[in-house]
Amino acid sequence: MTANEIALTAVKALDSKKGQDIKCLETGHLTTLADYFVIATGNSNTQINALCGAVEKAMKEQAGEDPLRREGYRDGTWVLLDYG
Repeated sequence: MTANEIALTAVKALDSKKGQDIKCLETGHLTTLADYFVIATGNSNTQINALCGAVEKAMKEQAGEDPLRREGYRDGTWVLLDYG
């Protein structure tokens, strides 16, 4: 899968769990850090964890990818998934 297809997989997973304010930012032309940043908002810790789970499941099933790093999951107020 291309980087664009991977980002869109994450967007679709977030939308399926009613993520709000979903943004897919193309950053490859600005930095070597990432080609895309996908950002979404959840209404509660439970929803944030559900959003995270949906992205991880979709990425594993459709792209065969596991996150390289996962930060903030325990707190449940924010989560960062790094897919390299």
